[in-house]
Amino acid sequence: MVYCPDCGAENDAAATFCDNCGRRLADVAAAQATMDQAGGTSSAAVQQRRLANDGLPIGEDLDGEPGGERILWSGRPSRLFSPVKSLMNRYKLTNERLMIDHGFVGRRTEEIDLYRVNDVAVKQNPGERVGGFGDITIETTDATAPIKTLHNVADPDRVKDILREAARAERQRRRVLLRDEV
Repeated sequence: MVYCPDCGAENDAAATFCDNCGRRLADVAAAQATMDQAGGTSSAAVQQRRLANDGLPIGEDLDGEPGGERILWSGRPSRLFSPVKSLMNRYKLTNERLMIDHGFVGRRTEEIDLYRVNDVAVKQNPGERVGGFGDITIETTDATAPIKTLHNVADPDRVKDILREAARAERQRRRVLLRDEV
């Protein structure tokens, strides 16, 4: 059985989409398979968060500290749709922040703390849909980068789901509440 991280509904292990809310479950199934290969299930696995048996997010350890920062995803723009940006930009998502590197010879790095992420959206034109690429727009409360776009990312729906889940987990870890403007 696979539990949807958005609504908590129970689905068949072979399900592609959640029966209750329609969320894509491919990334959840991949995380579950990784946890099953590691052996056993923990209480975190029951909750279907992207956590390993040690209770830490799945991914490469970035700082070597237990409970520290781990890389959840890294990528760059598509060489097909934006060859110059693919040489100049690199994206790295950890369980605490999103890092965007710009430049080829000189380099500039922007970091966005995930607890500041308010909204994540995907935009795809027909050519990008066929190729499996798209732009991910991130709205934050960060003063220097209120809106950031990750251009021509491969499998943008999966990356959006990973980013949303990581932002939610980081807000819970820091005990940050979001306020809606009314």
